[in-house]
Amino acid sequence: MNLSELSPRKVYNMFRAGMKKELGQNFIFNEYICKNIVDAAGDLKNKIVVEIGPGAGGLTLEILRRNVKKLYIVEYDQHWVNVWTNLSQYSNGTLEVIHADALRFDISSLKPQVVISNLPYNISTQLLYKWFNNFSSFERLVLMFQKEVADRIIAQPKTKAYGQMSVLSQWLSNIEKVCDLEPEDFSPPPKVKSSVLKFAPYKNIEHIELYDDFMRFLTKAFSQRRKVIRKNIANDKTFNELLQMGYLENTRAEEISVSDYVKLITRIMD
Repeated sequence: MNLSELSPRKVYNMFRAGMKKELGQNFIFNEYICKNIVDAAGDLKNKIVVEIGPGAGGLTLEILRRNVKKLYIVEYDQHWVNVWTNLSQYSNGTLEVIHADALRFDISSLKPQVVISNLPYNISTQLLYKWFNNFSSFERLVLMFQKEVADRIIAQPKTKAYGQMSVLSQWLSNIEKVCDLEPEDFSPPPKVKSSVLKFAPYKNIEHIELYDDFMRFLTKAFSQRRKVIRKNIANDKTFNELLQMGYLENTRAEEISVSDYVKLITRIMD
C-alpha cells in the first residue's frame, strides 16, 4: 500500500467499522482544505511534527507528503490507534502512533518543531494552556478551534471576547487567522463554525519567569468582567501602578492592553 495514494475519504470508508459515535468525531474530507491548513505551517521538510487526534487522516496524509523527518500522531480512540498503527508500516518509519490522552501526555518529550491539529473542541483550551508553559520550544503551531474560542484568542482590548486567553496567547506568540470553516466542511457537520489559527511563538519572551504569577493575576482580573479591575484586584499597589500608566479609576480588565499587562505584572512583582 502506498500512503500517498490514500485520501481521508478512502481511509474512512476502509476503516469506519468500529468507530465510536459517542466521541463526536467530525472529519474533513476536502483535501483542498487540508492542503491549505498544512501549507500554513510553512516548509516541513525534515521537521518533527505532532498531530493530535488524526481521525480519518485529512491532515495526517497531507503532512506525510511534505517530507517530514517524523510525524507523531497522538490518538486516544483505540479504533484509530489500530488503523494508523497498521498504516504506519507503509510510511518508511516516518509515522509513529502514540496511544495517549493528549491532556496527560507531554508532547514536548517528542521535541516537536511544529504542531498541526484539528483539536478536539472539548479540550482545545485546556491543551493550549498546557502548552503555554513550553510555547517557545515550538517553531509553529497551526491549530483548529471552535470559532468562538479562536475569536477569544485573537480578540483585541475593549471587546467582549478579550480576556485571559487573549492576553496570554498574544503575550507568548504572534497569531494569524488562517481561515474559517463552515459546519458543512465537515462530516458529520458540527453545530458550530470553526477557525484555524497559526501561532509563531516568541523565542525571547519578556519576563517569562513570571508566567505563573501572570496566570494568577489575570484570573483575578477577569473574574468579574462587569466590575472595575480595582474590585477584582484589591491591591493598592496595583491600582496606583495603573493610574501612573494613564488608566482611570473605573478601568475594567478588558480595557488594558497586552503590553500594559506585562508592564503591570513586572512592576507589582518587584
